[in-house]
Amino acid sequence: MRWSDTAYLISIISTKENTSLIKVFSEYHGCYTGLLFGSSSKKKKPDLQLGNKIKVHYNSKNEDRMGYFSLELIENNSIKFFNDNIKLNLLLTSIELISKVMPERQIYDGSFKDFDTFIEKLESDSLKPYVLWEFNFLKKMGYGIDLDDLELKNKIKDLLFGKNVDFVFDDLKIIFDLNTQIITDGLVDTINISNFKNRLKILKYLNE
Repeated sequence: MRWSDTAYLISIISTKENTSLIKVFSEYHGCYTGLLFGSSSKKKKPDLQLGNKIKVHYNSKNEDRMGYFSLELIENNSIKFFNDNIKLNLLLTSIELISKVMPERQIYDGSFKDFDTFIEKLESDSLKPYVLWEFNFLKKMGYGIDLDDLELKNKIKDLLFGKNVDFVFDDLKIIFDLNTQIITDGLVDTINISNFKNRLKILKYLNE
């Protein structure tokens, strides 16, 4: 089985000398895990930063066996946000959430485009694009909630539904807390939110 796709690097683990196990979030194939040879070379290391946008080529003898990746860098997002701790934490938290929540080899309509848009907006903004992306991502993964059952301000609901409304910092904190509740209640058997170290840094920033 062979395919090529545009993707984001969302996980990398060294397995042995010069070989790594990587996980990508691709546009038309979803999340995929495979081996990458030559990962420790000085030439490849700058390309293998979490959150980087890449062109991946996957090769496997059959669908049931783990295959091998080769890749080419499209955009180095890690460098783009390196000097902005908040934006870097938001980037790292988003890819960790995708890695832990999205099932492998399943396609969710629009999820890649949504993430693409979030990365673009992150360049000029920070918390607003993140909390809205996170809410909609969880919804697409099947963890949506009925907002009518919650005592949220109409302004917050309008913001969540993409309407052009004025908002303040506290509005974003309300949505972040709502997302936290969704993760805690709906994913308690899948992930431990306390392990999201970068997300905890965002929470600390919101509470300062």
